[in-house]
Amino acid sequence: MSEPTMRDHRNMTKTFKLGGLQGGRHDKEEIETYLSEIDGVAKVIVNLEDGTVTVDFDPGAIHPDYLRGTLRSLGYDILV
Repeated sequence: MSEPTMRDHRNMTKTFKLGGLQGGRHDKEEIETYLSEIDGVAKVIVNLEDGTVTVDFDPGAIHPDYLRGTLRSLGYDILV
């Protein structure tokens, strides 16, 4: 019987520019809490001044579209 092979995943970092980010501590905590609970997410940084969220995640476990959808479900617009 052969040994199972492990896939080597390197984390990916993606920054999302958000609309609707009011700049309050509540927004920051809400985003960090929800995204950090997703399997495959290693780190979340919310920059209130820039209106951005940077997520370090395993692309083998989660797709960036899922992160976008989660941010939208929290009431934020993703800006281009």
